Amino acid sequence: MMAAMASSDVDLVSGDLLLASRLRAALVGSAEVRLVGGAGVPAAGTVFVDLNDDVDARIELIRSLRDLRRAVRIIGFCQHDERGVRVRAMEQGADQVVTNGALQQAALRLLGASAGG
Repeated sequence: MMAAMASSDVDLVSGDLLLASRLRAALVGSAEVRLVGGAGVPAAGTVFVDLNDDVDARIELIRSLRDLRRAVRIIGFCQHDERGVRVRAMEQGADQVVTNGALQQAALRLLGASAGG
């Protein structure tokens, strides 16, 4: 299991501004959350990848990130009934894939944060 970090930067690969806002609120005081666009390569040590949209490109991004940077933590997230997407993401190098509903708690747990900062 990965060690928790006291403070960190997090890159979120997603086009969902509401999700980005909720993740920022959950991690306030624990991590800076940056929204990364399609062509940008995440630079943070922890990267959350939205697998609800543009699945093939995002799974390819996971593979590329894993090939480029072994030390990066990659957490994918998708709908609970998308088992095939979860399996593909793990096969390409994601450390973990969680459901959309579990994303905020997974982020808090991975970063060693407590609810409310």
